Formats: sequence, C-alpha cells, structure tokens
Amino acid sequence: MAELSALQQPYYEATTLQQIEQLFPVRLSKELLSDFKFDHPVLKQYLPDARELINPDGYGEDPVGDREATSAGGLLKKYQHRALLITTNTCPVHCRYCFRKDYPYSRETPNQHRYETALAAVKKDHSLNEIILSGGDPLSLDDDLLSYLFTSLAAIEHIQTVRVHTKFPSIYPQRVTDALLSILATTRLNTVVVLHINHPDEITASVKYAAEQIKHTNTTTLNQAVLLRDVNDATDTLAELSHRLFSAGILPYYLHLLDKARGTHHFHVERARAEIIMQQLKQRLPGYLVPKLAQELSGHASKDY
Repeated sequence: MAELSALQQPYYEATTLQQIEQLFPVRLSKELLSDFKFDHPVLKQYLPDARELINPDGYGEDPVGDREATSAGGLLKKYQHRALLITTNTCPVHCRYCFRKDYPYSRETPNQHRYETALAAVKKDHSLNEIILSGGDPLSLDDDLLSYLFTSLAAIEHIQTVRVHTKFPSIYPQRVTDALLSILATTRLNTVVVLHINHPDEITASVKYAAEQIKHTNTTTLNQAVLLRDVNDATDTLAELSHRLFSAGILPYYLHLLDKARGTHHFHVERARAEIIMQQLKQRLPGYLVPKLAQELSGHASKDY
C-alpha cells in the first residue's frame, strides 16, 4: 500500500480504497459513471478520495448534533414546530461529504413498529406542525411503507405539512412512480419535496421530467445544495444551477456551507469566499433564484444565515 503523499492527492491516486471502504463504503450508480468523465465535478461528489483519511481539527462524527437530538423511533427534534424522522439507513448513492456518514443507523432499521414509536411521540407533541422525512433517503422505502407514513401523519390533526428530503429524483428518476405521485397528490397534508442537486449538469431531461411530475401533484419542490470546493464553488456554476432548476419547476432553497463531518475537509469553502459568491449571485439573478446561504451548527436554535 502506497503512502498518502499530501492533502492535495487527487482521488484517482488513492491507493487506500480498502481503508476508505471500511470507513464509508463507496456507492454510486452505473448511470453516473457512464454519463460523466472521472474528472467531472459531478463525480467528485461520489468518488473516493485519499484525503478522506486525513482529519484536521474541527471535523468529527456528529458535526450538527444529530445524536443528542434523536429520541425514540428515530425522531430528531432541534427546532420549534417541526421534527425530522430518520426513516431508513439507505441511500441511492453515498455522497463523500455526507454529514450523517457516522450516524448510528443500525438502530433505525425501517419497520412499522419503529415508526409507530415515532408517530406516537409526534401525536403527543402538539407543538409540532411539520414532519420531515429524511434518512438515509426516504424514497429508499417502498411505496407501501411511504403510504403508511403519509396516512399515519395525516391522521394526526396538528400535523399540517410533510416534507421529503431526497436525492433519488436526481440520481434515479425512475423512482418517481405513479404510486409515489398518488401519495403526494391525495394526502390532506401540504407536501414539500426538497431535492439535493449541487451541479447544473445533474439536471438531465429525465431528472427534469421527474421533477415536473412531482410539481404536478401540487407539491412545492425545492432544492438545497451544498457549497463544495472544486464541484460548484463558482458564481457561473451556481447561477446556471439556479436557472436549470427553475426550468424544471424547482426553486433554489438553501446553499449550505459544508457540515464538518469526518473526512470532508477537502470540500470546504471558507465562509468569506461563500459570501462573495452570494453577492455576485444577487447581482446576476432575480431574488427568487438566489438560495439562502445557510449553516447548521450544533446546539443552535435555528440555521445561521
């Protein structure tokens, strides 16, 4: 096994793949590998990098305080009036910058009994009006389980909105099935789908079609991106992302600063540089196409803007 030479060692020189796999397995689709060259910014989000094995101070296993905020059944509550349900430990791909790569998912196996525990807590907490389905990726669940969750939440009178955070439509748009669309279209709840698209080239014709189908269910469709060095940390790239999102019926929502999870330092963009990029975006785009620059910090009562 060759030695790691420097922080600048690119992913294609990584000779420590086995170590990386043990820490956070590589998962990406054949479609991604066939659609993009290895040096394309889109693939840099998913390909292993030797720098993942180097951890400067300030990077850790729970960068946003998820573990402390999680209660029975995988229900996670940090902010007023809303809670997040860890629905599953499965994602269609493994983003190398993932802030939940070390989350103890073994206790969050998707099953109806665990959901009943979380739903009972939701029913008891009348301060809640919105539930966020997250994970992993909630669309990793089959449509029957998703239908059960939506029906159960709709039966709780004080819940008004369900939000689904998912990467599936941008990675595997075929997951947007007629059954899924029916779930979104027929619930009494306000429905929001938040996609995770970081680069304009991810919005292919099939992704655009899937997003349009979701929007036709009267679902608010948003996007939250993460600002990533050498992936999308350029004004031109982010401006084009906003335009392509809008053409697919998706509104830019957040541009997140990196959550400092273990092995992600090579994606970091300094806040000062991020703020310069944001100022340039505000000059180039109408207000409705400018995402909010956001950062989630452990223990804070809201995201920092």
